[in-house]
Amino acid sequence: MKNIRHLSIFRRLSQFSIRRQLFIVYLPVIFLSTVAIGLFLVFDSTRQLTANYQHLAELNAQRVKSVLFDTTNTLNNTASSLSNDTHLRQFLTTNYETDISAIADIANYDQLDEIKKLQTSIANITIYTTNRSIPNYTYFQQVDDATRETVWYQKALVQPDAFLMTLPEESNANRLHLYKSLPLPLSTETAVLDIQIDYNYLSNRLRNSSYELELQLNDDPIFYSDKISQVGEIGQLTNLANTQPTTFFLNSNQNKILLTKSTLMMNNKEDVITIYAADTKAYSNLQANLIRWSTIVLVILIATFMIVYLFARFFTKRISQLQQAVYFAAIEDYDFFQNISGEDEISQISLDFHKIIQRIKTNEEEIYRSRLTQQELLNQQQQMEFNILAGQINPHFLFNTLETIRMMALTSGNSDVVYAIKLLAKSMRYTLEAHGTQLTSLEESLDAVHVYVKIQRMRFGNRVNFSYSVSNEINQKDMQILPLLVQPLVENAISHGLEGLTYPGFVRLTITKEEHDVLIVVQDNGTGITPEKLELLQRKIAIPSTHAKKNIGLANVNHRVKMFYGPDYGLTIESIFGSGTQVILRIHDLTIDKAVSD
Repeated sequence: MKNIRHLSIFRRLSQFSIRRQLFIVYLPVIFLSTVAIGLFLVFDSTRQLTANYQHLAELNAQRVKSVLFDTTNTLNNTASSLSNDTHLRQFLTTNYETDISAIADIANYDQLDEIKKLQTSIANITIYTTNRSIPNYTYFQQVDDATRETVWYQKALVQPDAFLMTLPEESNANRLHLYKSLPLPLSTETAVLDIQIDYNYLSNRLRNSSYELELQLNDDPIFYSDKISQVGEIGQLTNLANTQPTTFFLNSNQNKILLTKSTLMMNNKEDVITIYAADTKAYSNLQANLIRWSTIVLVILIATFMIVYLFARFFTKRISQLQQAVYFAAIEDYDFFQNISGEDEISQISLDFHKIIQRIKTNEEEIYRSRLTQQELLNQQQQMEFNILAGQINPHFLFNTLETIRMMALTSGNSDVVYAIKLLAKSMRYTLEAHGTQLTSLEESLDAVHVYVKIQRMRFGNRVNFSYSVSNEINQKDMQILPLLVQPLVENAISHGLEGLTYPGFVRLTITKEEHDVLIVVQDNGTGITPEKLELLQRKIAIPSTHAKKNIGLANVNHRVKMFYGPDYGLTIESIFGSGTQVILRIHDLTIDKAVSD
């Protein structure tokens, strides 16, 4: 029955011309899809734009909090500095015989002037003192009965920490003050520091043309507003705020605004500054976005109607041929395209497109197989290079070590022989354990170096002297490096740097941190290298290890470091003929990357 119904519909459609079929079938599809997509775009863009405005409002609140934190922290630091000022403390506890002598000391005390000059956030500094011998002059004010009855003065006497309060000024506009009792030990006098924040400073730092801002300390009237006339009152934004951190409200003018409420806890854990920031343009911008997208959808609907109309009018005669071309293209019978009368471009494009797709698929498969082969070869090469280095135990070194053991067995007791064999076993064990491992600790690498140096001292005695130092910033157990990095450098310094010396040779190993990198430096006091040989050696070291024939240890070290850490890392050699040689190896500190990933 369903098939019969479908056939009946198609039969009815076939009774119309192709042009009418396009209008009957395609126009509803285009219309419905355009409307659906348009509605989705309108909804999604409005949602994203709303989220962006909310995020921007929160970022603005964070900016305000940062400015307030810096400002209040500056005031606290200033108050702490004055609390510890012994000159000021001595001045406040001195009993002056005349006002002239007191004023002279005030004039000589320029610390407060320097603070006013350097701290632009401070409007006024006043020190209230009970010392009657200090007159009311510049920054100093005697405590009178009215001052004693104020809340801030009584609070300062019982609270040692600094605290904030807002007090009305002559214009009845609240200003933010920081109060702190100045300690005067061994004295019956008291002193309270009063620092007033400069309103213009806050305005210059906080004003943002896109937002209205109000600041409130605790539950007091606001002490800052972009509309200065509202300072000292309960602000409009404060009345609108509720428990939601960021939302839309109707203001007094019945306009919707985006309001953000945030809080900043002060250092004394008692005072809280509440930040109210309102974006007055957000809602209107959302409405404009809605109108804009609705207009775009309407324009698209009209444009698609016109396009379909023109398409139906222009291509009606070729629709049947295009349908046949698509069919034969689906069964890969491309000879049909040659039989289309007039060599229709649409048929040719369909055929070419199909061929292009087939070629692209073939090329991608070949590229993928090539990359797999190349990566496999690279992995094999790296493993081969590491195997070459891991197996790089100098036969002459083993022969000389065994010869030393034999001579020691002839000239000394068994304890020396046991010691020599133990050192050789440790050296061979480290080399074998390092084989096949990607990383090892710096501590294990240094242990291998110690063993190697002890064996060399058994051969050459005091002719080989070794010392090392590791920066305190480096944790030798936690730091992971490639195996067989440090020992080849020391081995090169002893084998080549100290070769032919008639005086005691010294090798110095230094490991330091430089930002995120680690520098491994090996120095010797040998005869050095001539400039010509140094240039030749540097070129050989730059050659990958599979191609180097000499100095394979240094070349392998340099190549492995560059492959593992990157092209910015590696080995450099500096030498002055007659004064010794210095080898510098720069690697990246993997401990930092691990800490970041954790």
